[in-house]
Amino acid sequence: MEKTKSRFNRTSPSLHLMAFVIIFGLSVVGYVAVIWSGNIRGYSPSKVVAARDLALFIPILAVFFWLMRRQKYRGEIMLLTAAVFLFAVGSLMQYRLFSDPEYGARGGDRAKARDAKAQTIRLLNIRTAYDDEKKTYMFGGPDRVPEVPATSDLPVYEYTIGDILMSVNTYIPLAALLAFVAAFQIFKNDSKLLWLQRHALVIGLVTLLPFMAIVLFFSREGKFLGQTTPWEGVKILFLVSFAGLLADTYRHLRRTRWGLPPARYLLPFIVIAAMPIVPFFALSDFGQMLVFLGVYLMLYIVAVRKSTQLVYAVLLVSIVFGTFYTASSVASGVGLPRRVYFRFYQWTHTWEPPPPETWWWKPDYERYLQAKQLSPDPSDERQISQRNAEAWFDKVLQQSQGLLGVHEGGVTGEGLGRGFPETVPISDSDFIYAAIGEEAGLLGGLALLIAIGVFAFAGIAISLGADDMFTKLLAAGFTAFVCFQAIINIGGVLRLLPMTGITLPFVSHGGWSLITSFAMLGILLALSHRNAVARTIAENQPQFVPVRS
Repeated sequence: MEKTKSRFNRTSPSLHLMAFVIIFGLSVVGYVAVIWSGNIRGYSPSKVVAARDLALFIPILAVFFWLMRRQKYRGEIMLLTAAVFLFAVGSLMQYRLFSDPEYGARGGDRAKARDAKAQTIRLLNIRTAYDDEKKTYMFGGPDRVPEVPATSDLPVYEYTIGDILMSVNTYIPLAALLAFVAAFQIFKNDSKLLWLQRHALVIGLVTLLPFMAIVLFFSREGKFLGQTTPWEGVKILFLVSFAGLLADTYRHLRRTRWGLPPARYLLPFIVIAAMPIVPFFALSDFGQMLVFLGVYLMLYIVAVRKSTQLVYAVLLVSIVFGTFYTASSVASGVGLPRRVYFRFYQWTHTWEPPPPETWWWKPDYERYLQAKQLSPDPSDERQISQRNAEAWFDKVLQQSQGLLGVHEGGVTGEGLGRGFPETVPISDSDFIYAAIGEEAGLLGGLALLIAIGVFAFAGIAISLGADDMFTKLLAAGFTAFVCFQAIINIGGVLRLLPMTGITLPFVSHGGWSLITSFAMLGILLALSHRNAVARTIAENQPQFVPVRS
């Protein structure tokens, strides 16, 4: 009897614990830099909020030790380390943005905050760099240099312990960690996984009905009750449903003729696959449509493994992109959501305003004129063209300012707190990569991409190590959800892809997005643990050597 050598080698938990300590240390340095830069610019970032953000490492470490000690975790922990790094970077950049009085201000208060910061820096340069002769020439004497203007810190940001305890920004990360723990407990259990696979169709239908009701009756412009997106969590349920159905039918789908499976299996499968895409189409949420389409096609290829169908998948993606690209130049609508037209036109013509009568642009143009209380003369084409250009550049300000910020960041960045990402609208969410690129430069952006790459590598390894098709598809799907979403977000910021408004997982400011991302992380770690346990059991089985006569 021989005992085979174990093929499963995970990185040491002690190594990842050391990585957490390093990430914490770098975070401390980052928060100190933001506070120091804020004081130079004339405002005082809240030290209480900085302490709260750093204290979130305590429950993260508690989850780590819970996995190692209580759950006897045997899988790869690299996913958790990459996610913690991304979360730490996101928390730091959100602190930098929300502590700036200009970022949270509106209207005239925003301009006042900007002028106060500029005047503070100007006077600081005069006090520290000018000699007495220059000060006397400018102000009549060295002691007559004006005092630094007082800036009022925004009341919307937390400054006291009471504010911290009542803030949703405190409870969202904790809720995300609880979602991680719950997802891990559910998906490491074989009986619960089997139940999910058997009831895949029911899960999809039960998820679809309330989702459609919210989309049709309670949502507006892709949002629910203001700026929330509570349907982030349905991505998990839809993927579980799709993976379960695909695991049950992939053998039939492999039997193809001219590269196509039998219609009695393909058509019902297409209907089920379209269940989540139709509601997001109704929401005009092109980003989520793109993510779902990419993930579903990838899972189909993973399950079927037919080169001909891979060609069909690439062709389908090309047709979708080609349709939207062509439609962006059409003068009248052909049934596609108005926001989708705008996204594609913005991508291809960022610096070229469309004609004011363009059907998908006209409502935004008229809304701009109403907000600014402008009434251009209909007979004056020059005036109309000028107002139209103003309205367009106001609409694409986020894209253009984000690109300029990334360019200004260069290789090493402007430094934390020393750039101007606060001038980019919603920089804490959709365009947080632009803020990182401006203040941390190319090196900071590459560090983020490397962390996402590590996440993808570890997730693919989990999928390859799965023994059954259902868990293989789950691991591949949840990894793809995180990575595709990151690619679409970063590609949109850099104008390599159309801007979709989709968030950067673990990094962007957004409650439901963060909770869903950590739940997916818990599922992936649970599947990695199951793979390791199953492999260990298999390798510990006795190997009998046949006796030759």
